[in-house]
Amino acid sequence: MSNTSRNPRAPAKPPAGSISSATRVSISSRIPARQETATIPPVLFTKDLPGPLSLNRLAAFGTVTKLDETAGYWSDHATTLYGRATIISSIAPFGTVACMFTAAWVWLGGDRFPATIDVISTSHFRSTSAGRRIRVFRRLTLPEQIIKLGRLPITTPARTACDLAMMPEGAAPPTLINDVVCQLMSAYRFRANDCLSIIKEHRHHKYAGRARAFFEAIQREMDDVPVDSMVRPSRPDARPGTKKPQATSDADTEARPSREPDSEPETGA
Repeated sequence: MSNTSRNPRAPAKPPAGSISSATRVSISSRIPARQETATIPPVLFTKDLPGPLSLNRLAAFGTVTKLDETAGYWSDHATTLYGRATIISSIAPFGTVACMFTAAWVWLGGDRFPATIDVISTSHFRSTSAGRRIRVFRRLTLPEQIIKLGRLPITTPARTACDLAMMPEGAAPPTLINDVVCQLMSAYRFRANDCLSIIKEHRHHKYAGRARAFFEAIQREMDDVPVDSMVRPSRPDARPGTKKPQATSDADTEARPSREPDSEPETGA
């Protein structure tokens, strides 16, 4: 008679390469927890600070440039193209395209922040953003005339110059528009003929005739300048060989064609 007895089933061995639960706990306890890196917001509000006077103190130190009594942007961010785009994207309404003087500030920079947030949109915005009124323009804009800087959709430098030249009367001083347009042309190396091609696509705009005369005057002066005198300027506001023409009046231009139905600006409250 066999004296063999039935042995209990041995525990199954873990498959090769697997890690037991005890080992997994031991390893995880040695891995330091991931630390969240603090990021500096492009626009700082008083609600983000310990007290209402903190914004004034930061502005006195030059760390922050105040937009109003409740908000300001970091001064270091405004020294780069991407930094300025980040500032505008944080205060411009979602789904809009930065244009006009807002786009010009992003492309050129400067200490003077735009008085309004200029955007292309089909919506209405009655509230302000960081103390700035949202000024809406309804204009036909082709996809190739819009570029994205980070999260900010913005008109290209050439399209921005055309929009400024086609601004409604009284919206800005003509000398200011002339200066900004010439700075854009000098900094980003586009010619008046490039703007004339864009304006030709919007020839039914209310102020297209005035803008066309403006860029034709620039092109004539550039054609009259000898090639040897066209020296590369050292800064955006230095444009050798090109004089800033004055904006022409409507009497000096051709009769205005019918206005584009989508070219009237919305004046947000």
